[in-house]
Amino acid sequence: MRDEEVIEYPNDQSTLTKRSTEEAIKFIEANKQKPFILYMPYTMPHVPLFASEDFKGKSPRGLYGDVIEEIDWSVGEILKTLKAAGIDENTLVVYTSDNGPWLSKKANGGSALPLRNGKFTTYEGGMREPCIMRWPSTIPAGTVCGEIAATIDLLPTFAAVAGAEVPRDRVIDGKDILTLMKGDAGAKSPHDAYYFYRGNALQAIRKGKWKLHLKGDNSELYDLDADIGESNNVAAVNPGVVARLKAQAEKFNADLMANRRPEGKMP
Repeated sequence: MRDEEVIEYPNDQSTLTKRSTEEAIKFIEANKQKPFILYMPYTMPHVPLFASEDFKGKSPRGLYGDVIEEIDWSVGEILKTLKAAGIDENTLVVYTSDNGPWLSKKANGGSALPLRNGKFTTYEGGMREPCIMRWPSTIPAGTVCGEIAATIDLLPTFAAVAGAEVPRDRVIDGKDILTLMKGDAGAKSPHDAYYFYRGNALQAIRKGKWKLHLKGDNSELYDLDADIGESNNVAAVNPGVVARLKAQAEKFNADLMANRRPEGKMP
């Protein structure tokens, strides 16, 4: 599709990564003289997997590796375009993903190790994602941030950077995380806690180093500072932490359910 026009059907999915990159480059070149935002969600590596002829069969990791190498190349082409346009120093690039690997797809699903599990779960392997940000004029090279943040924080952060206001007629769950991005000394996450849902069901809460998976009397508690793989359930020896986090999660969930807006519907 281009806007509402069908430009190819059925489409050759092996061309999608390169064609998306080509469109992105055209957009950057056409808008390099003014502020712009480019949102670029590649179709890959979601299954079914496809790689172009230039990358197919090139990776020892198989088709999944071919796909990742082509995405890596494509991002490099975009960065080269920013540099050639003379705007790379003052352009913020955010590279991340939305969820962990689809483990049931085996070789075509990726891996989150040493994190536990993957997509469709609220364990770290399903939710914790790599995030690389590049903004040479603002983010010091080599900065590493261990504070918790999420893609919901990008909207208010971008708005703050641009000098815009977020909507005031609704609750915006995200927070401005510019201090984390800049690596400011002592910068902390603006969130007191994060809450993990599947569908409408609250399944876990993360607060500091603690992650509580809500499973009734068999809730699981993990110290993520010491156990990133969520392999050692310490709920039995930390009943106070379990009770405190469970109460906080229940309060949040009740407030969310009472104030949620209806889901959008297609006409």
